[in-house]
Amino acid sequence: MKRRLIPTSAALAITAALLGGCLKDDKNDDPVGPGDETGACVTDGKVTLSIEEDCILEGDETYALQGLTFVKEGVTLTIEPGARITGASGLATTPALVVQSGARLKAVGTKEKPIVFTSHDSQNPERGDFGGVVILGKAGINFAGGSTTIEGIQGMTYGGDDDADSSGELKYVRIEYAGFELAPNNEINGLTMGGVGSKTSVSYVQVFEALDDCFEWFGGTVSAQYLACTGVDDDMFDWDAGWRGSLQFAVGAADASTNSDANGIEADNLDKNEENTPRSNPKVSNITLIGNGDKSLNGMRLRRGTAGSITNAIVTGFNTGAAVFVDGAVSTGLAASGDLSGSGIYAYGNGRAQRVNAAGSADSADAVERISEWLVADPVSLGVTFEEPKPDTAPDGAVDNPSGMVAAKYLGAFDPEADALWTAGWTREP
Repeated sequence: MKRRLIPTSAALAITAALLGGCLKDDKNDDPVGPGDETGACVTDGKVTLSIEEDCILEGDETYALQGLTFVKEGVTLTIEPGARITGASGLATTPALVVQSGARLKAVGTKEKPIVFTSHDSQNPERGDFGGVVILGKAGINFAGGSTTIEGIQGMTYGGDDDADSSGELKYVRIEYAGFELAPNNEINGLTMGGVGSKTSVSYVQVFEALDDCFEWFGGTVSAQYLACTGVDDDMFDWDAGWRGSLQFAVGAADASTNSDANGIEADNLDKNEENTPRSNPKVSNITLIGNGDKSLNGMRLRRGTAGSITNAIVTGFNTGAAVFVDGAVSTGLAASGDLSGSGIYAYGNGRAQRVNAAGSADSADAVERISEWLVADPVSLGVTFEEPKPDTAPDGAVDNPSGMVAAKYLGAFDPEADALWTAGWTREP
């Protein structure tokens, strides 16, 4: 039976047992629920929301999670257009939504009514106020044994052998002030996808002012379109553990970053096991990466055995590093062989166009020559900025996108012939 959680004053008068939920309404300090059917909200002294049956969060209302909030295996959480999800104030644990492997999240907003995950403090929000959204699935990853636990949250496993797994759908969703760091190198990103399968749909998602990465893929086969990373203190787009999906139409724009290792793309196969299979091998097209001058490191750091292809990109504003940095012997070899490839990459206004750290590899010279061919020759400034991510001219150099992707033969995330940006109307700008 599907439950609707309705945080109105009338609904608060309904008995907790009937609601079967554990959400707090921003307009009332009393929790709704927990009710016998979904279990207690407090386990071992930690306040959480455990969603154990199909549940609907109705649109145009605000809901406050009590901490780490888990959608259990076999359960679908539906969030309707215009819903606003925050954490309750004064929590001892960071609020975040975790969709466990085998569960589904159906969060489909509209351009006029996006679904928003955000800080509880509308007056003085800060990065890290909201943990983020974590989606786990059963698609293949390259950890030994085929599964592992997701970073940032203990005991939450992902991975398997179902590359066509579905974890639901996200569309017109905004995730704000996310990215809580539990410990060094152990963080919750804006949107984390672990072992998410190809039948999951992800489009029109913005991560705004994240403390850690905006988007990270840990293996899996899910593809995404129309992603925006606006204001981030670490990497914009990050993948590892054997991700084999695609990304098309994406923009990343750094603002006031403080992290000295903030990259536009940070791409790995697997740390310390760079040859593990399935190898990270995504297709990325029509992406714009805008760094924050001396506070941003590399436009693309491709390392630790990642393969893949990157086409029709604009990279600017990464003054500290390079537009394209192929790092390490394994990825250098893949660049030399063409298994890691690029074309139509328009790079200007960076510390340097390319860099190769071959770590003594015999493939260094071949990789340098190959990467030079990825780049559009003699680029000039396109006037791309944090506030204006669309070029002020339509430059030459675009190439045909790989098979299976939209035939958008232009550079960067935005069609130069379009009247409006696809980010207009539902994102926070800039």
